[in-house]
Amino acid sequence: MAQHPAPPPPLSDSELQAEAVAFMEARGHWLTAVAARRVAAVREFFRQHAHLRRDFLRERAEEERREGRLALELFSRAVQRVRWLLTTGDGPTTRIHGAEAGRDLGLLFAGTDSGLDGLTSEQEQRWNLNHPHPLPPTGFRTRRLDDDGPREDPTHHLAFYAMFGASNDSSPEAQWNKLMGTLGDLGPPEDQHLAWDGIDLGRQLGDPRFDVNAWLWKTVGDTAQVPRAAEAVAG
Repeated sequence: MAQHPAPPPPLSDSELQAEAVAFMEARGHWLTAVAARRVAAVREFFRQHAHLRRDFLRERAEEERREGRLALELFSRAVQRVRWLLTTGDGPTTRIHGAEAGRDLGLLFAGTDSGLDGLTSEQEQRWNLNHPHPLPPTGFRTRRLDDDGPREDPTHHLAFYAMFGASNDSSPEAQWNKLMGTLGDLGPPEDQHLAWDGIDLGRQLGDPRFDVNAWLWKTVGDTAQVPRAAEAVAG
């Protein structure tokens, strides 16, 4: 039996820092050479400037979209970036602001930063990568695609539910009941799978030990698509 290729590797801390500093310098937000080498200083800047943080996330994702990366890879890299930016402390005091990370993902893929506004909220489309042209459903397992098939990208569902899971401290069952009371009919059955996956993802966004790239590819990904994406990027 042929083995599927490994998932795309996660972003390294040095890559994330270099991206963030390059964005700041391009926007005229200059840091001293010493401050630019201090991870805490870079993170604090983006933590204090949510609009710029979301601009950065959108800009990087749009560039990766033009490169032809899989939608799931793009989603994973966005989650990695926002968690890195919203990390404070060091060692045993390390903390990730999971709820804020969830709101950023909601804006980036679902056009909302509120877990009670629904999947089609028009609250804020400024950063929404799925508006007006949804991402193709690449990188996801077929059974994770809903009845709309290739026209519908699951990243907006996954991000919405992750945002909801990250912003509610109740048990998954209680979160589900609250969500159902707000949204009503979820639609196709596979949306429910994405809902559970998203809530689970959201609840772990604030855990520094959580390997989000490995979890996403194991839970919803299809690594058989990875070589085709690599060829597209190389081309």
